[in-house]
Amino acid sequence: MSPLFQSLVDNSMFLLSLEVDNENPLEGGEMENYSRVGDEAEPQFKLQLDEKDINIEELEDLMEYSRLKNVRELWLDKNDFGNHGVEILSSTEGLNRLQVLSLAGNKLTDSAATTLANSKNLINLTRLFLQNNSLGPNGVNDLGQSQLMNSLEFLYLKRNPLGLDGAKALASSIAFKNVKELYLGRTQLGNDGLAALCGGKLWPNLTALSLSQNSLDDQSAHLLADTESFPKLITLDLYGNHISDEAVDMIKSSPQRKCLRALQVN
Repeated sequence: MSPLFQSLVDNSMFLLSLEVDNENPLEGGEMENYSRVGDEAEPQFKLQLDEKDINIEELEDLMEYSRLKNVRELWLDKNDFGNHGVEILSSTEGLNRLQVLSLAGNKLTDSAATTLANSKNLINLTRLFLQNNSLGPNGVNDLGQSQLMNSLEFLYLKRNPLGLDGAKALASSIAFKNVKELYLGRTQLGNDGLAALCGGKLWPNLTALSLSQNSLDDQSAHLLADTESFPKLITLDLYGNHISDEAVDMIKSSPQRKCLRALQVN
């Protein structure tokens, strides 16, 4: 690793907060809190490297970084390293405790999603950001059928061309039963895609669903009012669609949406 890149990485590490039993929560700094729990916990970091023009060689160097084992959140948005970069990440054993991975805007295709789905080093991911890429139905299907993605609680797929077949892949997924938040804005679902999603497998823990800008109309509103696939849904985002006031009222008054507390429309 070059001295310049080493400096960039060192200065992009941010200490994550640690919850400890402390009678006075204002007492001491974060590192003092870590010292208080002794050997029970190591410092955990967020590594923020968005828009740093990281190339493949630098990414390979990063995967050998001495403090990588303490990174719990890795943010690599808009670096354009493509599918090859994801192959490097997925094969790195030092990321086996990573919980958050953000790869937005990296020119990724279905191949990258398949690589993530098959990675034995990323099995502890709880939050995965893949927005603004070129993922399609095949990649989403591989993620959804992966037995290694069961820890996911937050899945961000905004601005990927999923379409109807992508919705079908989500509807038949077995890996997303623990997902609490699902973001599908601008994924070209349409009414038919939403019908597939609403008619698919149960999302037993989903509390937030974003469907913004998907060319949905009152037909979709009826689906959302009647579906039993989202029994715990609290927040529903329908911004940028074509939903009438009457249809909004229908969703709000539906017995299936008794947990709903926030509904965003135009």
